[in-house]
Amino acid sequence: MSFAWRPILIFFAYATLLCTLSYISGITLGISFVPIGLIGTAVAFYVGFKNNSSYERLWEARRIWGAIVNASRSWGTFSATYIQPLPDDPEHNVKEISTTLIHRHIAYINAVRLQLRAKSVWDDKHSIAHHVVADQRDPDEFPLLHTLNGLLPGDEVAYYLSKKNPATHILKAQAKQLDAVFRKGAINELFYFHMMNVIQEFYNQQGAAERIKNFPFPRQYAFFSKVFVWLFLAILPFGLIGEFAKLGENLVWLAIPSYIIIGWVFYTMEVVGDTSENPFENAINDVPMTAICRTIEIDLREMLNEENIPAPIKAVNNILM
Repeated sequence: MSFAWRPILIFFAYATLLCTLSYISGITLGISFVPIGLIGTAVAFYVGFKNNSSYERLWEARRIWGAIVNASRSWGTFSATYIQPLPDDPEHNVKEISTTLIHRHIAYINAVRLQLRAKSVWDDKHSIAHHVVADQRDPDEFPLLHTLNGLLPGDEVAYYLSKKNPATHILKAQAKQLDAVFRKGAINELFYFHMMNVIQEFYNQQGAAERIKNFPFPRQYAFFSKVFVWLFLAILPFGLIGEFAKLGENLVWLAIPSYIIIGWVFYTMEVVGDTSENPFENAINDVPMTAICRTIEIDLREMLNEENIPAPIKAVNNILM
């Protein structure tokens, strides 16, 4: 609700000014409410369409990350159980291979997260959605290099960072190592097929997330939605003053609280759509990818029976990133 106090003050000042002028001058600064009501109905339909479309983008983004969570758990289970020892090959270390596949996957999901949170050319830092409290840590302050270094060998990290889409090449490395394990006979054909299908699922979900990231909500809908809302709010007091003036000269002041309530409703509807339209822009209402990645990491590290398990991400000032 902290975003609403400024527009509420504007609504109060605007309505008070018009009511005062109307009361002092004795001239009712009002017009028929019929055309204003028609405009308000049209604006409500338009804003509703924008909000529905914005919510669909946000919910699709959340479904994508839900699918990544499920597929990640499958990947961790397969990596920890499908690979078998080879008595004739002393260099074949099942534990080491499973650990590499799982750690590389943790690197992958974090690479996807950081790539999706890269700033876009249309990113509006002055939007309501970006009004993050001062002590909320921006997860993007840590570069991909720092994230990958704790999980992968240095030569791998350097190779991935040389690519425009590191996450894609991390999955390629997963497939390459899995193929090498299959050719050695350490995994049977059916299990190999299952794990390759999971890699394909990661590519599918990554591509779906990139589609949302790279194609913003059409600006014509977002821009004119704001224009129509503010146009309606600009003429609304004249209709309210006219209606309340019919009930009595002193009742014209009731236009002030009525305008504030109606203005707040329409303004809030506009803001709700605005804060949901691009769900990967590192704003307060976006998909909490940092928390999701940490959940996946905890699950996968526990599958390896590791001891140093990181703690879940907690919300800071009710904001979960």
